[in-house]
Amino acid sequence: MAPIHRVAQISSHLFRANSAPSSRLLPASLSRNLTSATTFTPTKKDRAFYNYAIDIQSRWADNDQYGHLNNAHYYALFDTVINTFLIQETGLNPHDDQAGAAIGVVAESGCQYFSSVSFPDMIEARLAVVKLGRSSVVYQVGIFKKLSEESSSSSLSKAAGTHFASTKGGVGRFLVPEAGAGLARGDAAASGHFCHVFVDKASRRPVPIPVSIRAGLEKLQVASSE
Repeated sequence: MAPIHRVAQISSHLFRANSAPSSRLLPASLSRNLTSATTFTPTKKDRAFYNYAIDIQSRWADNDQYGHLNNAHYYALFDTVINTFLIQETGLNPHDDQAGAAIGVVAESGCQYFSSVSFPDMIEARLAVVKLGRSSVVYQVGIFKKLSEESSSSSLSKAAGTHFASTKGGVGRFLVPEAGAGLARGDAAASGHFCHVFVDKASRRPVPIPVSIRAGLEKLQVASSE
């Protein structure tokens, strides 16, 4: 064999040896856990994508003739989780002129449906902010069936994070995802986007997002999954 071919063969062998996955040095179970934790990137269909949530009881009247929650009701769920957050966590009060002149009006919304929810399911509406501008904000909302208490105490609390109750006595809770390992993935019943533009109550012209509201929205910011 020509010397140059022999050198190339040795170099190729060394490269393969040095580039072997480091997980071979770890126990198989630890290697699988490490791979799962480091490669999982939550999307809008995953619970771990969102960092705020409220529970909403479905109602008998929500079911349509097909026996599931009618598509129009999902937009009411969006309104409910978003405005619960704004009112309880940022001080928004659309009825009190002393609380400020800015209100949020809807500029655009949309929803994708993945599976059905029906009465008497308990619904978990999860919320995140995917874009925050000078006078507008785009939310991502995920609609899920509420996990059972057993699931919540085992996988949810250990892997999708820690729940922090509302700091102002609200019904919502903040979430701190931890890689999402062990949490149900891709189980959203629906996911939608919702754009608020903040305007002056009287003129209805766009205004900067009030400082207190922006501070709250910043807590919910995540990277878009699109």
